[in-house]
Order: sequence, then C-alpha cells, then structure tokens
Amino acid sequence: MYDARTRMVSFRVSEDEYERLKDMSLQQCARSVSEFARFILCKQPAAAGASGEGNSPRMDKLEGALRQLRLDMNQLRQIVETTLGRVVAPPETASIQENNQ
Repeated sequence: MYDARTRMVSFRVSEDEYERLKDMSLQQCARSVSEFARFILCKQPAAAGASGEGNSPRMDKLEGALRQLRLDMNQLRQIVETTLGRVVAPPETASIQENNQ
C-alpha cells in the first residue's frame, strides 16, 4: 500500500551539486531529482546501517553491478541515438524534475 508523504525536507545545493544530482538521477532512472535524493537518504545501505541493518557483501556487489549496468545502458542509448542522428534528449523526467524545483 502507498504511504502518503506528508512531510517535506528541503535544502539548497550549488549549481554544480544540482547538475551532479540531476545526472546521477538520470543514470539511476529515477523519475526526478527529488525521488533520487529520497532514495539515497532513506533507502541506501548507509542509512540502513545506521539503524543496525545492512546489506550482505553479495547484495552490495549485486547493487553495484546493477548501477554499472544502468550506466552502461544509458551510454549505449546515447551512442545509438547519436549514431542515428537523433538529438539525445533526457528521458521524460525533465518536466517532472523541473516541477520539483
């Protein structure tokens, strides 16, 4: 079941930090920078480790492999689109990201 999000957390970042967050969120196929930041802050092993929960080394290795696969797929998409003469546009997340600013 969906948990309603009723609380908001906000913080300022520099232009460079925002661009890095945006790039990372696209690489991880997040719908928005906000979704990516929420995932990193609330669901990553580092956050879980603080509460005594942690991933096994096998799970960490699998997550790393999945991250690398996402990066590779994104690079492949850019190469294919460039080769076909298409302008490489970010996924449909751009409008969602702008709404979250």
